[in-house]
Amino acid sequence: MVGDRLLQLTWKEQVFNEYQLPSLTKVGTHKLPCAPTCHEGWGLAYDPSKSALYMTDSTDKLFTLDPATLKPTKPAQQIYDKRLGRPINGVNELEFIDGELWGNIYPMYQGTASECLVRINATDASVIGWVDMRGLLAKQRQTVRANSHNYVLNGIAYHSQSGRLYVTGKQWDKMYQIRVTPAERALQTEAHIHQHCSLGRTSGR
Repeated sequence: MVGDRLLQLTWKEQVFNEYQLPSLTKVGTHKLPCAPTCHEGWGLAYDPSKSALYMTDSTDKLFTLDPATLKPTKPAQQIYDKRLGRPINGVNELEFIDGELWGNIYPMYQGTASECLVRINATDASVIGWVDMRGLLAKQRQTVRANSHNYVLNGIAYHSQSGRLYVTGKQWDKMYQIRVTPAERALQTEAHIHQHCSLGRTSGR
């Protein structure tokens, strides 16, 4: 939601649909700013303090857009973790949380999915840290657990007024309100992230 507009990012059509609030009247369709060179519409988040819109396209790129024109305000940046020495592919479902971008990791085209959330510096697309969400998928019904590559952790919502943070996944049974506490140093090491976060290859799709 951007002011009195709702922006819907499509997956494969490479367009934004724009709706007027509160009527939800569709008022426009806009090509993605990176089309036709970008892949698909994946993540979208808005920072009202900077009037900036952020978008991902299933690769390792972060796009920064003007919410009024939906045009890029600077070149696409690579989402990169300096500690791991690698780009992060498949950032999906973005949410703007206290000055950071948080995202699910779903390297779908590499045949994997992650149970970790990535925290991204919105200014330079560098990775700030990780949140290990393992254990939630295991609480879902057997149908979801048996098809974990498709029914992935894929939903983050933040209520800034209350500070409440929610996560869920595709066809999951429940939505969870979570509290993130400072992780032990061991949970942020290269070895822990490589072992538990299923980030896929470094080469993209």
